[in-house]
Amino acid sequence: MAWFDAFWAFLEAEVFPLPSTCDARGGMFNFYRDADPALEVPDAAEVRRRNLRGFLASLPRPPRVVLIGEAAGWRGCRFSGVPFTSEAQLAAGRLPFRGDPTGRSMQPHHEASASIFWGALARAFPTFMAWNVIPLHPHRAGQPCSNRSPAGAELERYSPLLSQALALLEPEEVLAVGRTAQRALAQAGLEAAPLRHPAHGGAPEFRAGIEGIIRE
Repeated sequence: MAWFDAFWAFLEAEVFPLPSTCDARGGMFNFYRDADPALEVPDAAEVRRRNLRGFLASLPRPPRVVLIGEAAGWRGCRFSGVPFTSEAQLAAGRLPFRGDPTGRSMQPHHEASASIFWGALARAFPTFMAWNVIPLHPHRAGQPCSNRSPAGAELERYSPLLSQALALLEPEEVLAVGRTAQRALAQAGLEAAPLRHPAHGGAPEFRAGIEGIIRE
């Protein structure tokens, strides 16, 4: 799969080597490169790269639709390595690809948004792919298991990577999951139809939006 080889080479060159950062505002953790020994297994970063590779390799052709979120959340992609996917889903083995948890928690981390996401999109697999404007995990200072809204400058800093990713994938349609993702895409000069984010009571609207896309 030429598209897969090109996209994976892009990840290895541009995304996986990004440094994790932290300042008074908060941190930006690259879970594909680094691991926190207090929270996860020693080879966690390698496992997360392998999980992502498994997800991408399960697509037999370039995705027709790419759904773009704002950034990785700590209960989902931060520990699984796959956008809109949680450790609990990987451990349960009910996804159309295989993967392994990376955390030391007694119970795999569960993310409600991830469950809603796959519940709505499972029957559309493998025509779609999920990604984030920021492929790292923004967290509050000193709180690695937290989420924070990225600053506008951060969204702007990482949007060129998103442009490169979409140029390689060439999807027929790009959907923005949430208004922040849509604004970031617009800043990068990319048009995207908006979907309600499934969090904070948005699940019914998200499901309805996905149903509309599937019918089309």
